[in-house]
Amino acid sequence: MKKPILIIISALLICTIVNAQYRINKTTYDYHDYRHQAGDRYSPTVAGVTSFFLPGLGQMLSGEGGRGLCFLGGYLGFGTVYCVGIVRAFDGGGGAAGLLYTGMAGLIVVDIWSIVDAIRVAKVNNLAFRDKNRTSLNLKIRPYINRTDYLMTSKLTTGISLKFTF
Repeated sequence: MKKPILIIISALLICTIVNAQYRINKTTYDYHDYRHQAGDRYSPTVAGVTSFFLPGLGQMLSGEGGRGLCFLGGYLGFGTVYCVGIVRAFDGGGGAAGLLYTGMAGLIVVDIWSIVDAIRVAKVNNLAFRDKNRTSLNLKIRPYINRTDYLMTSKLTTGISLKFTF
């Protein structure tokens, strides 16, 4: 029991340091425009997979600790309702089926919603991070090697190609 609690607390500490602002970023950036680029800060795949196993963890890893805690709290709340339904079913109490079905449906809905939301949060926060840290000049230097064959002779040409983007 101590291990999951330590993992959650460490994820929250990381999230508070990152200070991403999804609520503001989603008004400016559309997650549909996201295309993966090398150097992205958050991984939508990792966020979705971690939210599958522990709802809210994907949001926490994407820099949204409070949002992740809300999903985790909702999941734990529906889990409690489900457990109460199981206990009532064994004791023969009334309303056990309603609690069981409500808890199970809530667990499934929160889990799926958490996965989808974690992926969106990661994408939007990546777009905002790219825009915030955009440089005005990009220089790429690549070697150039070309071999040309004319009739019976071959010639090797080498050089450097430069590409400026600003």
